[in-house]
Amino acid sequence: MNDRVMQFRVGVMVLATAIIAGILIVLFGDLPSLVQATYPLKISFADARGVAGGTPVRKNGILVGRVSSVMLDERGGVSVVADIDAYVPIYRDEVPRISSTILGDSEIQLVPGHIVPPRQRLEKNEVLVGAISRDPMEMFTTLEPKLGSALDSLAQASESVQKLSTNMDRMFMGGDDRFEKMMRKTEAALDSFNTAMKNIDDVMGDPAAREDIKDTISALPEVVADLRKTVQGIGTTVDAADRNLRNLEGLTRPLGERGAAMVAQIDVTIGRLDATLQQAAMFTKALNESQGTLGKLVRDPQVYNDLAQAAATVNTLTKELRPIVDDVRVFTDKIARHPEQLGVRGAIDRRPGLK
Repeated sequence: MNDRVMQFRVGVMVLATAIIAGILIVLFGDLPSLVQATYPLKISFADARGVAGGTPVRKNGILVGRVSSVMLDERGGVSVVADIDAYVPIYRDEVPRISSTILGDSEIQLVPGHIVPPRQRLEKNEVLVGAISRDPMEMFTTLEPKLGSALDSLAQASESVQKLSTNMDRMFMGGDDRFEKMMRKTEAALDSFNTAMKNIDDVMGDPAAREDIKDTISALPEVVADLRKTVQGIGTTVDAADRNLRNLEGLTRPLGERGAAMVAQIDVTIGRLDATLQQAAMFTKALNESQGTLGKLVRDPQVYNDLAQAAATVNTLTKELRPIVDDVRVFTDKIARHPEQLGVRGAIDRRPGLK
């Protein structure tokens, strides 16, 4: 193989390698816009540590864009603009979150929030508010004081365990008499329990006592039934008493409502009765006095005789006046029938009038 053929093959290989490298750079490098259309996504962060131009933006673990610009905004936060592939939809419920690896590389994850169908797509000028995932190294730094406190607590716990083992050793090995006292009390309690069990055995060992207990247990359902009937009777009595109290309440409620008026009426009636009794007392006093008219009428017989004589005189006068009254009646009747007789002609004419 001559040198010219060798150079030609090397040149073809270099050219193919350059073409393949360019394609890979275009597809996976910082120049995706040459083959893929994008649209801007505005994100607001309070702290965008580790985010710079070219930082990848991922959704569900898939690369969907890269950061194009990072700048401070007027509110003191960070405004990030990312170029997102045109075919990728961004919804309002998604939350951009900055995550960092142990090596310090950062990326923006679009995490879905509380999904409520139908999902609403983000408008052109809307801004997503992002969050920050804590740096693992920072988390480890903040855990250092807590680890120190945990180690101190573990040391204190070990000291407490050591004291507990020392106290238990002193108690069980004879250095402290409290364990012996506790054992003696336990033995005394067991002796009392054994005595009680023996007494129970003596009672239950007697056949007559067992039969009595069986009879008592057998009669227990009847006692319970009688007790239930008694309780039901008491309930019936209570219901009747409740009804009577309700009826009595219906009777006394109007009295209670009209109590003030009734008391006032009774007061007026008592006042009138008192006045009547006073008048009766005055009448009785006047009747008993001999100087008054009624007293003289009751006590002086002459007054009674005079009244009887006056009544007899009036009766006599009435009998004597009766014919005169009859004549007057006849005369008025005659005048009523013939009034012309009252003149001279009537005086001359002696004919009797018609009745």
